[in-house]
Amino acid sequence: MAEVVLSRAQQESLVREASRAPSVHNVQPARWRFGVDGAVTLFRALDRVLPVADPTGHDVAVSLGAAFEGMAIALSRLGLTLGTPMPEHNERADGCEAVVRATITPGGEADPLAPWVHERRSHRGKFAALRPGDRAAIIALRALAADDVRVVANPDDVRAIAPMHDAATWTFESRAEYHSELWSWLRLSPSDPRYGRDGLNADCLALSPLERRAARLLLRPASFALLTRLGVAKSLIAESPQVKSAAAVVLFTPRVADPPFDVGRRFYRLWLSIAAAGLGAVPMSASADDPGARGVLAARYGIPDDRRIANVLRVGRSPARGVAESGRLPVDELMV
Repeated sequence: MAEVVLSRAQQESLVREASRAPSVHNVQPARWRFGVDGAVTLFRALDRVLPVADPTGHDVAVSLGAAFEGMAIALSRLGLTLGTPMPEHNERADGCEAVVRATITPGGEADPLAPWVHERRSHRGKFAALRPGDRAAIIALRALAADDVRVVANPDDVRAIAPMHDAATWTFESRAEYHSELWSWLRLSPSDPRYGRDGLNADCLALSPLERRAARLLLRPASFALLTRLGVAKSLIAESPQVKSAAAVVLFTPRVADPPFDVGRRFYRLWLSIAAAGLGAVPMSASADDPGARGVLAARYGIPDDRRIANVLRVGRSPARGVAESGRLPVDELMV
């Protein structure tokens, strides 16, 4: 089979598009190397970790799987196919660890989800009210239901999930070490040199100018610890209004035996499919990570024992003003 040779400009374009895949806290752990033999190697950046929130590296592995799927989608635009990822342990790069290697081959059609890569957003504010014309979008969302996707669209169910999600979020945020780690990935001022690079910035968090100023003061670990002792911190991070504004909640339920890397690939495609339906979404990861909330959701919606709730998404119509695009690292930092 003919060897695929990519120009530097093509490589950079591919990496730039693959970087649009979601990653936990937007830490962007994926790094890439294109070989002269028509293969590409995915590396993990060793400094892009969350020791408190993700001590086993599970969520980083999911993020790497999403990035790999992003590369496959990007290559499909060029009529190229990315082969099966094979574990890679021999290649070396400073500050990185090789994860998988795959061969690029000619042939194939553009992935039907490719047009939605740059449309997908993580909207953390309230969703807009549904309009009569949104009926088709909700029908398309319901059509995504599968063995690994449960669509919860009953308004009463959505409202019931909201306080449970707040309780799950507080389970983690009440831990000082967890909040401090999250704070290190918050970008609350445009003057922060990291604002457009990574993490969770104020635009993507849908914070108003007043909320941004308050967050910079009140979410600072020392301030948050004091507010926790005073019993008011929990209300600062509550998301019930945002959850209740959702048209639906989607439970992503891969098999328990599915490797995190494969889960990430499927999760990215699910989120792109939601975007293709004309709707916005944002993860409610605490509801998937907290054993109590996860157990309630699994029992309430009949999740079988051979599957697990890997993530929860609230879904709705994005506001008319649009949703900010999250920051990404420069492409030269993503290539090794």
